[in-house]
Amino acid sequence: MTEPHASATTTPVLRSLTHWQRVSPIALLYFALRLLKAVFGNLAYLAPTLLVFYQGIKRQPGYFALGLLALIGLLLLIALLRYLAFRFRVHGNTVEIRSGVLRKTQLNLPFSRIQNVRLLQPLYYRPTGHLCLQLDTAGSRQQEAQLAALPKALATELQQAIYTSQRQQEVHQAQAPAEPAPAAETSMVTKSPVAAPTQDEQLLCQRSVGDLVLYGISNNRVLLALGLAAPFYNRLSNLAGDLLQRFGLDIAHWFNPEQQSWFWLGLAVLTLTLMIMLLITLFSIAAAVLSYYGFTLTRSEKRYIRRSGLFTRHEISMRPSRLQWLQLQQDWLDKLFGRCNLHYEQVQSMPMAAAQGHAGHGKIMVPALQPEQAGALMTEAMPDQNVSGTAFSAVNWRFLLPSLLLFWLPALVFSQWALRPDDALLANLLLPLFALLLGLLLLRWHRFGYAVDEHYFYLRRGVIGVDYYCLPLYKLQQLSRQQHWLMRRAGLMHLQLVFASGSLTVPYMPAPDADKIANTFLYHSQSSGKGWM
Repeated sequence: MTEPHASATTTPVLRSLTHWQRVSPIALLYFALRLLKAVFGNLAYLAPTLLVFYQGIKRQPGYFALGLLALIGLLLLIALLRYLAFRFRVHGNTVEIRSGVLRKTQLNLPFSRIQNVRLLQPLYYRPTGHLCLQLDTAGSRQQEAQLAALPKALATELQQAIYTSQRQQEVHQAQAPAEPAPAAETSMVTKSPVAAPTQDEQLLCQRSVGDLVLYGISNNRVLLALGLAAPFYNRLSNLAGDLLQRFGLDIAHWFNPEQQSWFWLGLAVLTLTLMIMLLITLFSIAAAVLSYYGFTLTRSEKRYIRRSGLFTRHEISMRPSRLQWLQLQQDWLDKLFGRCNLHYEQVQSMPMAAAQGHAGHGKIMVPALQPEQAGALMTEAMPDQNVSGTAFSAVNWRFLLPSLLLFWLPALVFSQWALRPDDALLANLLLPLFALLLGLLLLRWHRFGYAVDEHYFYLRRGVIGVDYYCLPLYKLQQLSRQQHWLMRRAGLMHLQLVFASGSLTVPYMPAPDADKIANTFLYHSQSSGKGWM
């Protein structure tokens, strides 16, 4: 009797992995850079300590430089020990890894437990043709396995061996005849897996540099960056002032109320703010180009594959069955440019990922799409969806009450009570601000909507921008309806929907709608017979 799926170690290249071995020596550089990044990448935490000891560092710069070199040397030593302790092999259909310097660990990762195989090629790997192979499993807080430096051909063949084993296992579980995979199928990704689509892949979308520039402009986080830089404002302003004084520019004179008119002072503040925002926007554009340069989204018979990256090339793949929902995101600047971003939300490999809102290279996101391009991609992934033609029902107006009663009205009353007796001008200036906040709250309520058809549940939310969610009914994992006594009197409910990719809540729904949608979800999840992953 034939086995349901063959062993992965059936080719001469993969048979070389059956014995315990180290990764390539170039992985030492990878280990060292990871440690250096972990230490020096947290400057926001190290900066307060450096500022406290700044005077001592200034008096004894030699000792500081010596200590810094000692720290770097210690990190390099740790990286060397980690490299020497790292061993791996592929035994049957299992990846086995031994690692650890003081605490030894051994990880056995069966192919059937691997949810995603990621291929990365940092800039310093390109001359030698090596790849970093990451194996993700559902239910872990980090990459379960990482082979830091494999030759490109070996990494590609191992990736395809994992995928082939999983396909054969799916066929066996479906009680279909197990046919040996043809040679062409075992090389679904060619020898340059992070460079270009192969012949048996259908190109769905690619992004130009111009598209990435628009994405960088519309998705920069100016306020977040300014907030993170707050502890360094004084030091940065002094450095900038000293630098400008060398060119004969006296910034302090420009911002001195005793020497300048209010008009000139306001103009100077506005100009400085715009310059800072422009600088941060340029950084955002550069980050977008570096991360998504050469972006392509392709689909083979069994996988979506995203390739991108200028310095570090990333390849992210996802089985269509793991797709939990589609999210069409359009911020206010995206609306101005007529663009939107499409997220393929899959089964999370980290349980807290949804709560933490993490994003990045582990997900498939297509940036800066035109609406018709986004519609075509959504139709390709979920053929029966109709987001663009759906009429959304609004949530109840009582959605406004918690924000109004707990924040807006108390803040308005307190500000007027505290400021009006002493500073009527400032109190009056706050009134338009509160009116603006009230307008944004009303707009948020107006944006919130929901709808359901025979196959999908649709959710719309946002403020100035808008996000659309398309959720297959049969993918539901958990459902809860919440109702306190005031909502019960008004006939309202909160409906919480939990999927493998996260949870979404529709607040203040009419109770009959909540019951109908809940029953629809439960019926499809139990009767469809389709797998959720």
